Order: sequence, then C-alpha cells, then structure tokens
Amino acid sequence: MEEKYINEFKAVLEAKKADILNQLGRVGSRDKGAAGAEINFNANFPDYGNSASIEDNASEVVDYTTNLSLEREFEGDLRDVEKALKSIADGTYGKCKYCKKEIEIERLRIRPESNSCVTCKNTLKGAA
Repeated sequence: MEEKYINEFKAVLEAKKADILNQLGRVGSRDKGAAGAEINFNANFPDYGNSASIEDNASEVVDYTTNLSLEREFEGDLRDVEKALKSIADGTYGKCKYCKKEIEIERLRIRPESNSCVTCKNTLKGAA
C-alpha cells in the first residue's frame, strides 16, 4: 500500500481512537487495576439520589444497562482501531487476514479498521 494512504488512514484511526476514548469516558471509567487488560472500562451506575421511588430506581437500572451496552460496543471498536494502528506499525496494514491480498482502498475509507477484504468478508457472512 502506498505511503500516502497509510498516513491518511493512520490519521483517521488516531482521531477515531480519541473519539472512542472520549465516548467511553462518558459512559464509564477506565479500570486501572485490571492486570494485563489492554482495554477495560467499567460502566457508570447512575445515582439519581437516595429516593425510595421505584421509578427512580428503575431509571438507574435502565441507564446503567444502556451504559453497559455502550461500553462493550465502544471497547470492541477501540480494540479494532488499536489492532489496525498496530498493523500500521508492523507494516502489515491493509492486507486481508484471510487471503493476504490488499484490502480495497474504498473499503478502508469506509472502515479503516477493517482486517479483511470485501470478498472474504462476504464469504464469511454467507457461511454464518
């Protein structure tokens, strides 16, 4: 892959990583005590006060469930972005992990953290 594309995608991936970390910070906090964990956030449990109201308690649970779901999605996105950035550093970025051919530039522009070409991805989706 040409250097200009690698630089383009690296900049996009770094911006995407910063955005994901920002979003993760809104729904949770980073678990600094997790040994060996590259990415580990804990969803925030909202505290709407010490009300005995069942409605307030239900709202806290619903919001926590939403935060937990978002946290898991953002963590997965962050892992994909970090893998792509690592592959740039390793010099393997833009190669399909299945067929080893170059991933289409158009695909990478849509999803720069992709690790498979369209053909292999469609084959995998068809097998599922």
